[in-house]
Amino acid sequence: MDFTYIDNLNGAYAESRILHVAIELNIFDTIGSQMMSAKEVSAKIHTEVRATELFLNALTALNLLEKKDNLFSLTEVSGKYLLSTSETCYSSMIKFDSSMWNVWEKLAQAVRTGKPVRTPDMHQTNKEDTECFIMAMHHLVSARGDAGLLAERLNLGGVQSILDIGSGPGIYPIAICRKYPHISATIFDLPGTLEVTRKVLKKESFDNRIILIAGDYNVDPLPAGFDVTLLSNIIHSENEDTNKALMKKVYDTLNQGGRIIIKDHIMDESLTKPACGAIFSINMLLTTKGRDYGFHEVRGWLVGAGFVDINLEELPPPMTSSMVTGKKSREKLSMVSP
Repeated sequence: MDFTYIDNLNGAYAESRILHVAIELNIFDTIGSQMMSAKEVSAKIHTEVRATELFLNALTALNLLEKKDNLFSLTEVSGKYLLSTSETCYSSMIKFDSSMWNVWEKLAQAVRTGKPVRTPDMHQTNKEDTECFIMAMHHLVSARGDAGLLAERLNLGGVQSILDIGSGPGIYPIAICRKYPHISATIFDLPGTLEVTRKVLKKESFDNRIILIAGDYNVDPLPAGFDVTLLSNIIHSENEDTNKALMKKVYDTLNQGGRIIIKDHIMDESLTKPACGAIFSINMLLTTKGRDYGFHEVRGWLVGAGFVDINLEELPPPMTSSMVTGKKSREKLSMVSP
């Protein structure tokens, strides 16, 4: 590392903000498959011509546009990830990160107090926030390919039923049901979230295939009788005591021999690697009571709940998470010391 590293790190927000505003101004959908001048773009999005050209030049420098003969067009990557009509559209995630701009401004406050700077409401306070957050998760997972990859890696041939707790848009059960048509899938999530989930399931033609149950895993009983319970990107939003209690809840409601699958950033014992997990923990500091946890911590919760055969599997790039699995013993373990 040298000066260039520090200099780039210091100014990285500029590139992020340019991308955020490009989505806000609908630049990529406006240009689409055309080649357009700055004046033409400006007229379409109702902006000042000179400022628009400066902005389009910056997007070209970021390799998100191409410029030839003073005409701008999309690059391969912007066409794939930044067009709203693309199956791998990532724009909802960008919109959500843009909405967090003022939250990150208060990072010093969070470090001083140890408390989140926005209400840790899982983005349930109003419908607009809920939809923004859930669709961000949908676009992130779809663009990166997490759900399909996870469905391919899991051996669920003998599984009859799966419960996804905190599923959000339902993208994991959709991918699993596509690969394993015999599996019955159920989603357990907050009522506000399920309003968005229903829209996604209907669009994907899975609204009559996947069961939705409204509830809060912190206060409500979990539905029982499943062979597999999935917790994807859940534990990082909760503190240690809540996660311990949740593991016990899952254990008690699984069928004998059933499995728990936890997908999340799983840290090493130093809690500094992977780097994306250590940085994401700051996001959790700002917005929740949670953080990213190490395998040694997650394993401890699972052992305490009664799980056996606990394993860690790192997932390949571009995914940034790992998978922890455990099994509910078919033999009821005695809690009495010999």
